[in-house]
Amino acid sequence: MQATENPTPHHEIVNRLDTAVSEVFEMMLERSCDPMDGDVNIVDGRIVARIQFTGAVSGECILYASPATAAVTAEALLGTASSEPADPMVDDAIGELCNMIAGGWKSKLEHPQAGCLISVPAVTREGLGALEGKFGTKFSRTYSFQGNVFGIVLAF
Repeated sequence: MQATENPTPHHEIVNRLDTAVSEVFEMMLERSCDPMDGDVNIVDGRIVARIQFTGAVSGECILYASPATAAVTAEALLGTASSEPADPMVDDAIGELCNMIAGGWKSKLEHPQAGCLISVPAVTREGLGALEGKFGTKFSRTYSFQGNVFGIVLAF
């Protein structure tokens, strides 16, 4: 976020993110999703979706998941029976999930930050490496639904 005289406290940024994730999962996936304590290493490849914030807020929302978690998420989001991790619909579902969470988080901001714009999601299977170090302040959270784990990073 851009520097202001009264920057948003860390716990408010995280609480807004937790609430946005919970709302998206309950409304769109009809699932419960809870934050986890600490970082969880997702080792078996990653599908990464990124949304950029511009304007009153400069930063990005990055969602990452293993291919297996992404496939389960796509099934829940799209209402399909069985998605293969390599299915292009899985990438689309992860991008849309990131979009809904970033939009939900943005909708909880106060004026004038709520007026920031968000980009369309960009999805890659090349991991987080190319995304590291772009912004100085990061908030990382890991979430779990039905034993499936994914992570979100807000960076400003």
